[in-house]
Amino acid sequence: MKYFSEITKQLYDTKEALVKAEVEATKAKTDREVKAKEVEKLIKEATEATKKANKALSDFIKEYGSFKTTLKNEDYSTYNNAFWNIFDKFLF
Repeated sequence: MKYFSEITKQLYDTKEALVKAEVEATKAKTDREVKAKEVEKLIKEATEATKKANKALSDFIKEYGSFKTTLKNEDYSTYNNAFWNIFDKFLF
């Protein structure tokens, strides 16, 4: 007799194999959901930080006219996207 899993959409020879496969599939799905929520949280935090940086830069430029900084090589890869995204609202 074959056993069909509604979760994995596959046939199994034994009930034990079906249960084991369903437990593994459910665990993998749960792990993925937890990691996805963590990524969403970090993206939200990054978005908020970018908004704060944009406001601070805008206020600084209004008060002092310009903003100058130096990026070190090790900082470049980390801050490249965030730093240049700050200028998007001024350039585009």
